[in-house]
Amino acid sequence: MKESAPQGKRADEARKELASLLRSARLDRGLSGQELADILGWSQSKVSKIENGRTRPTADDAEAWLSACRAPEDVLRQSSELAEAALVESRHWRAVHARGLRSGQAGVRSLEQRAETVRSFQPSLVPGLLQTAEYARQVLSAVDLSGKGDVPEAVAARMRRQEVLYDPGRRFEFTLTEAALRWHPHDANLLAAQVDRLLSVSTLTNVVLRVLPLSSPFGHLQSNGFLLFEIPGDPTVIVETFTRELAITDPEEVGQYRDIHVVLTGHALDEAASRDHLRDFSASL
Repeated sequence: MKESAPQGKRADEARKELASLLRSARLDRGLSGQELADILGWSQSKVSKIENGRTRPTADDAEAWLSACRAPEDVLRQSSELAEAALVESRHWRAVHARGLRSGQAGVRSLEQRAETVRSFQPSLVPGLLQTAEYARQVLSAVDLSGKGDVPEAVAARMRRQEVLYDPGRRFEFTLTEAALRWHPHDANLLAAQVDRLLSVSTLTNVVLRVLPLSSPFGHLQSNGFLLFEIPGDPTVIVETFTRELAITDPEEVGQYRDIHVVLTGHALDEAASRDHLRDFSASL
């Protein structure tokens, strides 16, 4: 998301402002919700959900809406900025951690509990849902920017998040690089227990865990990890950079991340071979 679009508004604020702008354009044109839906070839419920802020319109949706309402050019530009801001939220880690590390765990847990499928790719470390308590403690200690000293509480919250793995109604697809398996925050001695944890979780019927060895072609650039939450009607991708957390809900971008996960997973070892790789790695420690 561009820093200037729109004036640093957060996604929820931008969504509300966009919904108000679209509703005003419809009313100014003298169209009912059903009439606008007929012009656009949409259902009336889609129009209603967009105006009520329950559905994020894409930039194309907003442009089509305003074109049908013959809105002026400046309104079209404003809606484009708001649509982008509503679909991609960027937060600096200082803002993410402002209330401490534990509150951040609650936000991720909410996404996990709403998602039917969680797809994860990690090139640099073991994802939170698969971490042992000690691994999580060292990772969270390393990224604590708040100074609130709530690492123990955050670790406990991360461990509680892992309960979702045992819900057979949800599916989890983890793809990890060999480099992610070998990385450790401070102490390599924690890796043996961490590998045992991965092997244990990989036996769950609703969990797919695949390893992408360094010797295999990657098939795609893998400059950052990501989480894709397949939430009905509202799929969301979380990307972590060195300085920011990005929450992406733009359907086209989400689809691109979905495709990237397919490519990377396709180059990884199958599940049985991945477990063999983990056992071999464990024996070498």
